[in-house]
Amino acid sequence: MQAAHSLVRPFRGPSRVWYGLGAAARAAECAAELGIAPGAALVFADPAVDRLGLAREPIESLRAAGFAVHRFSEIPGEPTVEVADRGAAAVRALSPALIVGVGGGSVMDVAKLGAAMIENPGSVLEYTHLGGRRLRGRAVPTILVPTTAGTGAEASQNAVVTAGAKKAFANNYPQLLAAGVLLDPALTVSLPRDVTAHTGLDALSHCVEALLSTHATALTDLQAVRGIELIAEWLPRAYAAAGDETARGSMVLAAYCGGLALNAGMVLGHSIAYTIANRLHLPHGLSCALALPYAVAYSREAAPERLRRIGDAAGGRGADPVRGIEVLCRDLGVPEALRTLGLERRQLGEMVTECLEHYPRPNNPRPLERGPLLSLYEAMWEGRPAYAWTS
Repeated sequence: MQAAHSLVRPFRGPSRVWYGLGAAARAAECAAELGIAPGAALVFADPAVDRLGLAREPIESLRAAGFAVHRFSEIPGEPTVEVADRGAAAVRALSPALIVGVGGGSVMDVAKLGAAMIENPGSVLEYTHLGGRRLRGRAVPTILVPTTAGTGAEASQNAVVTAGAKKAFANNYPQLLAAGVLLDPALTVSLPRDVTAHTGLDALSHCVEALLSTHATALTDLQAVRGIELIAEWLPRAYAAAGDETARGSMVLAAYCGGLALNAGMVLGHSIAYTIANRLHLPHGLSCALALPYAVAYSREAAPERLRRIGDAAGGRGADPVRGIEVLCRDLGVPEALRTLGLERRQLGEMVTECLEHYPRPNNPRPLERGPLLSLYEAMWEGRPAYAWTS
């Protein structure tokens, strides 16, 4: 595997980041620093964010500064292309000076796509890997305010929506980068325990898979290692005590690190996760958690130095990363076997085919091959420990 410091690849992130308790109330200051004069602002949120009042502070900040605030809230938990297209239509109709996305990854992805479509005609689908067109021109300046600590969408140049039974990816677009990010740990205190666990394990997947990617660079490694360290120390505490502001703040930072680490691209774990979610309709973070230890085990022999770095960051020098990740997942309530979730064994073959054909990962350190993958899926289905799997 090529040394990360020898790779020359772009590393992109947001222009401005405000972090700390109360950061959500600084939307207008962030806009002013970005040189955005008061005008129309389109705020993307979902019903849960509205119900909990999590968008109130950014909206009040903008209104006080003279922005005319408009709303788009038609965003379900897993947004479809149709939802993203409606968001894009709202942006084109209003032509706002600023877009603000307040919510989890789904809200932020729809907000980013809407901002990017202002100078691009047609459907969002056309600009994903299923359509083949490239985004052109400049996006509407966007400020993102995450209310979960996991997806890293606030830091990434990617977005994903559902197109029928498939995931549609818009990846590596500078137009999908936020101009500003407000990281406020207070917005994550209301997360239920299971959402805290699943989103935190999503962030862990980003960091671990980024370290394994053959597209990793010294810059993505810095983010990935620090993210793993933070998650290993603070996710169990955030899971145990919702009001632990130190733990919540550390997890917000870890998720942001994971979003920046996405510059390296994801590997096998996310491919497996998509094949699981497409059948069981599980939260993305839970699907990632089910897949992660097995995906790491798959590449154990191909990237031993990378696994050593993951183990050192997660559990101390010499720790087995596969075992450590499995223990963390079990402690956070992740099921041990796919069969217990209602998946039928006869589906495994078609999942392997889907993994290879729809979610190939040429940047995985070990090439994806049908035989070993089927063996891996069988171990996941039965619940055999990932650390003991070999093929």
